[in-house]
Amino acid sequence: MSASTPLDSGDYQNLAKVAQGQSSLLDPACAARLLAAGLVWWMDETEVAPGSFQLTPAGLALIHSSDQ
Repeated sequence: MSASTPLDSGDYQNLAKVAQGQSSLLDPACAARLLAAGLVWWMDETEVAPGSFQLTPAGLALIHSSDQ
């Protein structure tokens, strides 16, 4: 995760939305912060699924550590 990209509590809530498969609910500014922080990446649209944000290993680790 980039140390130059500070996250606020809203960003963590939006990261949880990505973890729950609700990435379409992210606003563009938040999505940009999560991308810059290396917590999510964009998966392109395919024939069977629309494009969406997915957690990176760092994002998954952050979500997992907050569940403890």
